[in-house]
Amino acid sequence: MPSHMSDIGFLIETEEEYQQLALRAYEEGLRIEVAGGAYVRWSPGGGVELWLQLDGEESVTGLSPHFSGSALMRVGLTRRVVRSEEQPLDGGFYAWADPQGEDPEAGEYPFVFDAPDYKLHDDLNLPAISRARLAAFAHELQSFESDESYERSQPGEVKFAPESFIPSGLFTPGGESPEPPQAYAIFTGHVLETAILANPVTGSEFCWAKVSTLGGEIDVVADPVLLNGPIVRGGVVSGSFWLSGRLAR
Repeated sequence: MPSHMSDIGFLIETEEEYQQLALRAYEEGLRIEVAGGAYVRWSPGGGVELWLQLDGEESVTGLSPHFSGSALMRVGLTRRVVRSEEQPLDGGFYAWADPQGEDPEAGEYPFVFDAPDYKLHDDLNLPAISRARLAAFAHELQSFESDESYERSQPGEVKFAPESFIPSGLFTPGGESPEPPQAYAIFTGHVLETAILANPVTGSEFCWAKVSTLGGEIDVVADPVLLNGPIVRGGVVSGSFWLSGRLAR
């Protein structure tokens, strides 16, 4: 079954495989001390990253995938998003995409992204304007050869532009605002670059595309089983995603 892990070529099917992967990340990764524990960043290559979370007693509290690409988005950070008191190293940011001028909230739209290195930014005073390297891990994904083929896929009266973004993690199907807000989005964008990449640890392939959408650029990664056809440069991709991001220093 597709997952955030399989979106970057880690095909985890059992708890034992998950534990073995966490152990390898612990043994081969770079340890980064933070308040309340430590991260272990494992970057085996090709943009693939795993971030292990350790508490003060050296127990594993989380393992987050990330993809380090070249896409950058200017963001206005307005507040932190804490996932749970039991996992203080797990969190993200509430942001506005592509803010104009120096007002962090004068952007295209608000959204949330999770940060695998969340506690490294404890000293960042908010609100603030920064740049983020965003990776979108696909839940669903469709590809189109052109704007025209994308337009034809929308037979109804309501049509979305080939560069559009809906911050779906900020509301529930009933219209309520979840608390904490989730790092989910539905977006469509033009493909600037694309490739089939191989996870250097497992050898399993995954799809990557650098995408231009409303508000900026995002790196998209996807398990190949999600695709309805090949992703092509100059084409369009559309889908639903989980957003992971690291602030560019």
